[in-house]
Amino acid sequence: MKKFLAVLLVLVLVLSVVGCGSKSDSQSGDAGDAKEYKFTLACDSPEDSVTYLYAKKFKEEVEKATNGQATIQIFPNGTMGSDVEAAESCQNGEIDFVASTTAPMVNFIPELAVFDMPSVFSDIQTARKVVDGDFFNKLSAVYEKNGFKILGFADQGFREMSTNKVIQSIDDFKGQKIRTMENPYHIAYWRALGANPTPMAFSEVYIGLQQGTIDAQENPYEVTVGAKLYEQQKYIINTNHVLHLVSMVQNLDKFNSLPEEISSAIAESANTAKLWAREQADTRINERIEIMEANDTEIIDLSPELMQEMKEKAAPVYDIIREKIGDELVDAMLEAAK
Repeated sequence: MKKFLAVLLVLVLVLSVVGCGSKSDSQSGDAGDAKEYKFTLACDSPEDSVTYLYAKKFKEEVEKATNGQATIQIFPNGTMGSDVEAAESCQNGEIDFVASTTAPMVNFIPELAVFDMPSVFSDIQTARKVVDGDFFNKLSAVYEKNGFKILGFADQGFREMSTNKVIQSIDDFKGQKIRTMENPYHIAYWRALGANPTPMAFSEVYIGLQQGTIDAQENPYEVTVGAKLYEQQKYIINTNHVLHLVSMVQNLDKFNSLPEEISSAIAESANTAKLWAREQADTRINERIEIMEANDTEIIDLSPELMQEMKEKAAPVYDIIREKIGDELVDAMLEAAK
């Protein structure tokens, strides 16, 4: 039903554009009116999220850069379907843009499993330099092979662990029943640390923590605070294990069909929005730390020695991903991270 409604909404928009275009052509006269471009942008996130803020800033920048010749209508809160459904619609050309985390895109671009490699980045600044550098060009070719134009990556920082047990050594992970996404690489990582990874629907996590069905969970601060999961946890452990990226993609054929002035405005606007969204993410992380600490949730930084040990434990996960996607992207990201 969501997919049907999404397609119906797009058809309504297309018909309205055709109507507007016909009216514009009939009134253009000798002077000629500039063609209007009306785009749709889907995201599965609510308005109070970095993903939506990224989308909104992108919309504003595109409309400003084109003097209103190009406009974007945003459909948040999963109006166009889940991240997976929206990505599929974008790939098929039914939606123009999608802003979402990279995880659902693995369904269409298996190579994005490279971002599931744990403990690669020492800090968020390094991670951002990598996804903006030569590595981005390698990824761009992969996206295009699958029908997408990647315009940039914002983020929500790293995914971090929350628990009721202090973590000071690798042994402290042992036996902890931690909720993860249904992601084989994430599951393999927590098993490698000695934990007991337990895939669970996100809607069940709060009550699972409350009732003791699970001991811990992992998410970026944004999600942990938004869902009030910290209320059931004594500690936030800064494991920094996986970067939580937010991608902005467009249907490749549509991007390539645009006049250069419009496609250039889109690319430049995406870059501006990406940098702005990262600033918002950093600010929101600090605000969420204050919220959690006000609830007597303690934020714990791990020692460099323990972080290195965790990275060494992650090596088998790298091998699993290599087997799935090949060596090129894995080696490129590891080398760039150095």
